[in-house]
Amino acid sequence: MLGPDQRLYRREGLPDDEQPVKPVTYSVVKAGLDGMTRWLATYWAEQGVRVNTLTVGGVENGQPDDFIARAASRIPLGRMALPHEYRGAVVFLLSDASSFMTGANLVVDGGKSTW
Repeated sequence: MLGPDQRLYRREGLPDDEQPVKPVTYSVVKAGLDGMTRWLATYWAEQGVRVNTLTVGGVENGQPDDFIARAASRIPLGRMALPHEYRGAVVFLLSDASSFMTGANLVVDGGKSTW
């Protein structure tokens, strides 16, 4: 859905040609998963199999405080997710509550994709 914000990975004091970047494969794989989800949803529909994706925002998991602050500043809710905050979305996708949902992408990202 979104390309990476390379500014998140910048390191003070490094010249531009030595700055770490999220590689192009990151975005290519994400786009491929979106297309594969839709393809599989149509391929398996007659067998009653539903295929959906869950797009999550950044998860706080021991990253340095300065990284967490930079990431949180790019999320409307003002923070990264905690790991348990995705459970409800997964339960929904696995339950009959999503029985008429296939080929879709459920976004749980604290509003990041709204910007």
